[in-house]
Amino acid sequence: MHLPIPPLTRALHRRPAAAPTIVSLWLAGTALLWAAYVFVFMGTTAHGVMQAGADALCNVLPISLLAIAVRATLRAEVMPRSTPVQAAWHAGLAVAFSFTWYATLVLLLAVEGSLAGQGFRIPAFHGPALTWQVFQGLLVYTAIAAVCYAVRGGREAATVTIVEEPPAQPRLTRYLIRRDEDLTPVDVREIIMVTGAQDYSEVVTAKGRHLVRLSLTEFAARLDAADFVRVHRSAIINLHCLERTEPAGGGRLLAHMTNGETVAVSRSGVQALRKFVV
Repeated sequence: MHLPIPPLTRALHRRPAAAPTIVSLWLAGTALLWAAYVFVFMGTTAHGVMQAGADALCNVLPISLLAIAVRATLRAEVMPRSTPVQAAWHAGLAVAFSFTWYATLVLLLAVEGSLAGQGFRIPAFHGPALTWQVFQGLLVYTAIAAVCYAVRGGREAATVTIVEEPPAQPRLTRYLIRRDEDLTPVDVREIIMVTGAQDYSEVVTAKGRHLVRLSLTEFAARLDAADFVRVHRSAIINLHCLERTEPAGGGRLLAHMTNGETVAVSRSGVQALRKFVV
């Protein structure tokens, strides 16, 4: 005899929904943005559905293609860097994105006019129209960057680099990272510093940077406390790679590492370092 399963019990036994892939997000975002532009153009102009759809395509096609370039640039050049450097990159990329979109848009509108028999004439936005167009570009770039960071911090980020964690090893001395189809060993002694990256940790070595699928707290628990010190809630340093420290005010320090980077040391981090003073 089979008893009926209550709805709540069934819900608890369901498998969690799979995270959306970056391709599905890109396709869905492109379609939704195109529909939004069609709606706006039909409400603000006398264009019919076909004309509004064509104008919307001229706006959305460059955005969709630029989004691919933005994601690739963010992953390769921006995300591995420190927060201040990332902010500077974003400022430059936002402006470049906005004006590249504008230039591509007017070119596509000229092509559209030529195909409609109106001649190839590049339109120009002036005054408030130009300001609004540039502002739109900045907003769209911000939205694209936000999605890229959200995907990087979620389950999709597991495809970047994964630590093959040995289950019965209390301390990490060597681990493997996945680069495409290859597994590359990393000696823990080569680590210069580790910083928090949402639910991941970003490891900095003399050879470069990579993400591991461990939180900073989990990663700290796997490191030898005689060599690695958590000097900030978001940073761990290798004492062997510490060149010097200098006061930063308020009882804090700046740690200068062998790779040229500086790490902020909190008050609790200063106390942790003092344990090594002889």
